[in-house]
Amino acid sequence: MNMKRNARIALLLLLAAGLWLALKPTLGDRRFTFLPFRWSEFIDIMDFWLNFGSFAILGTTVWLAFGSFEKAFRHLLLMTGFITLLNITLELLQSAIPGRAMDMADVWAGLFGCVFGIAGGMVLQLLNIHRKSAGTEPQVLFLDQTGRLGGAELMLLDIAAARAADSEVILFQDGEFRTALENVGVKTTILKLGEEASTVDKQAGLKRVLRSIPGILQLMLQTVQAARSFDVVYANTAKALVIGGPAARLAGRPLIFHLHDIIADGHFSVLNQQALVLCANYCAQSVIANSEATKDAFIACGGRAELCVVIPNGFRIPIERSSPEETKSLRTSLGIPSDAWTVLMAGRLAHWKGQHILLEALKAVPTAHAVLLGDALFTDEDRKYAQQLHTQAEELAGRIHFAGFQSTTMPYFDMADVVVHASVYPEPFGRVIVEGMLAAKPVIASRAGGAAEIISHEHTGLLVNPGNVKELTDALLRLQNDSEFAASIAREAQQTAQDIYALSAVQEKIESVIHQIASQQEPQESLTIISSQKSPPCPA
Repeated sequence: MNMKRNARIALLLLLAAGLWLALKPTLGDRRFTFLPFRWSEFIDIMDFWLNFGSFAILGTTVWLAFGSFEKAFRHLLLMTGFITLLNITLELLQSAIPGRAMDMADVWAGLFGCVFGIAGGMVLQLLNIHRKSAGTEPQVLFLDQTGRLGGAELMLLDIAAARAADSEVILFQDGEFRTALENVGVKTTILKLGEEASTVDKQAGLKRVLRSIPGILQLMLQTVQAARSFDVVYANTAKALVIGGPAARLAGRPLIFHLHDIIADGHFSVLNQQALVLCANYCAQSVIANSEATKDAFIACGGRAELCVVIPNGFRIPIERSSPEETKSLRTSLGIPSDAWTVLMAGRLAHWKGQHILLEALKAVPTAHAVLLGDALFTDEDRKYAQQLHTQAEELAGRIHFAGFQSTTMPYFDMADVVVHASVYPEPFGRVIVEGMLAAKPVIASRAGGAAEIISHEHTGLLVNPGNVKELTDALLRLQNDSEFAASIAREAQQTAQDIYALSAVQEKIESVIHQIASQQEPQESLTIISSQKSPPCPA
């Protein structure tokens, strides 16, 4: 990016100087009026080579400013044609100056010099790409809006940990996420949002957004200063994009946006949808979507399809699972009978996550207990919803167990007999689904968004329509009453999850995008179609 920007500045100066020299009046027969007569006469003899050199410099500068190795031959013809047309036009204008006549030798000198210069520009660009790709790892500045540990933050934790030596994370809020990053050796800086800006959520309207602008601008300027020390800026959340996108452009750094959300009604207000798509389209060089559903929603809102790369979330494959003693102890601590058939639902307590749907379904599964793993993390609306869940749980006579937020979740998945995902809106990915699969547990998930891509119905899990209590009840009873079927889909799910969502494979794909953007190469076809494996169509 710096090479192109500098070349464009140089091009403007060259064109200004060239036009002045070409069109200024002459004194007598002297071509170079600012030189002594003898010097001018001698240089005139070298006219062909001067023109050749001048247009070679111009050709090199034009290629570095606008050239691309994608359709290189077409770009070569267009640039050569444009520069030659400009040269002929100048010769015609010069012929109108007294004492000057059109000189075809100058035209040929310009043509040959232009081709030579463009070839030189290609060589310089190739050397620059090679230097970047063969040099040290790209320095990446990661941005995230929260200090809490959600699904997007867990993904960033793994990405940043793998490149802790040459990257840094900026968080706009402090919390346990900072501690987790520092524990794996990642340098972390807190740039706090102002009070007004920190209260702007996905459903914020125009009035709240306008009040937040001063705080956002201040944070943006701080991010600009930080970004100048890095090769790539990586915005991991929506709010990080809104701040980091303009900051990256001002700092002259390329931006990658990791899209973990479905940009649609129910998730974002219309104003926020427009702001996100606008920032992504004009600030990002690549958008990593965590599912096809996320990508499709982005494009449907006006996002540029050519920016999108689909890469699912990655997971560490544990060598050992929890021991029977650990799971027994966990059951005891939660107050769950040792022989109780147990349902696990993990995730933030929020209405769209659908915990209330599970509690309603459990009324018809009288022997089942349920563990709700997670807490109300972000908004007052979430906290009110959590209170409603506690009230609703009182009707189920002690069969609902609230485990709260836990940094270590594997024992909870190992303890459960089934894992439920019940989001009432399309989920962008569904991290808990894969965690359940890796634990070799049968999974029930909503048939929408990224969840429908992860689960193959009746092969690696069961899919139910979002918000449908009866379908969820029937699925729970089926798994409870048919242990052989439950074990069969759990085994197949575990193998599928290990094959597709292994962290090492996902990190390799993300690193490919980082290196591509850092080197400013044109997108390669192989990178624009990276995607998670699609599940076969679900039977009606």
